[in-house]
Amino acid sequence: MKDLSVIVAAWESRQWDALIAEYLPAGVLTDAFWSGRPCPCPICGGKDRFTYTRNRGRGDWVCRKCNDGSPSGGDGLELVRRYTNMSYSELKRRLNGASSPTPLQLPGRPASLRKPLDSEAKRLRIESQWASASPLSAGDHAMRYLAARIPGLRAPMPQALRLSVQDYWYEKRVVGQYPTIVAQFTLPDGRMATVHRTTLDPSKPEKATIITQDGEVLPAKRNDVTALPLAGGAVRLMAPRNGELAIAEGLETAYAAYMQFGVPAWYCLNRVLLSQFVVPDGLGIESVHIFADFDAIDPTTGKSPGMADALSLQKRLRQAGFKVVLHRPKVRGTDFCDEWRTVYQLRQMSRHVVPA
Repeated sequence: MKDLSVIVAAWESRQWDALIAEYLPAGVLTDAFWSGRPCPCPICGGKDRFTYTRNRGRGDWVCRKCNDGSPSGGDGLELVRRYTNMSYSELKRRLNGASSPTPLQLPGRPASLRKPLDSEAKRLRIESQWASASPLSAGDHAMRYLAARIPGLRAPMPQALRLSVQDYWYEKRVVGQYPTIVAQFTLPDGRMATVHRTTLDPSKPEKATIITQDGEVLPAKRNDVTALPLAGGAVRLMAPRNGELAIAEGLETAYAAYMQFGVPAWYCLNRVLLSQFVVPDGLGIESVHIFADFDAIDPTTGKSPGMADALSLQKRLRQAGFKVVLHRPKVRGTDFCDEWRTVYQLRQMSRHVVPA
């Protein structure tokens, strides 16, 4: 009979695997990832610097050179926290069942066999969040936020964004109520996979600054539970027009690209999901414009992470028969939201120039 410690270690390892599978998308969790072979880093995007080691049976991992160019690593909690941009407190709250449950409790707490939400329960949860939010209207808090981020904004009213007032939970307590943009993330077959939430300041047209009594800054942008794997999907801001569609990483970038180029835009939440985007059938889309973030060069790979993922998407879509146009900002370290603000200011200045 196997030693009890070996059996317990194997059980705990499976639980950590389940935790990571709960929060990281299927496109990241490849055979190379699970087998411990070098693979792309879910955090910094480096192509072969990441290894899932399981050294201590706690979902351990290491990246040889992460975002700042230095070695990085940790357990499964750190991997989930850094991938999702959650604070430790938010992650702890979720692990203890207040939001997105998981089979594990935090280390040091009594073990719990709390049953995780099944796919149907997750579906009902995100549908409830979506149904309880209100469609956007001119001049509401969400539209004022967008107008402040994208000057001169004129665009079709988005059907995939809604506005609600939501409790913000921290350490099992509500720390405040905030107006919240709720974004519907849709898969290529039309199913809703999750909702993404942007927490807004109650009085100013900007993201909320949420700080705990201990001085911890909590994230203003968060996904809710994921009812389905996110690979391939997007938030569909506008209907494609004349067979054309634009795709970008973020909400503000998508709107800025629309303002500058006039192509109806969707967004994918981050660069990894952008690289996995799939053009839905039945919408008549023939041409795809990719609006990449022009990130700083990664010193190890010699590549801009945002551009590398955009190029990967461009190659795949061209192989699938689509006409693809890849756009990047003129200045390194910027995105199209930055570029549009400059373009808008120059246009405004030119209108006020008095001819000699």
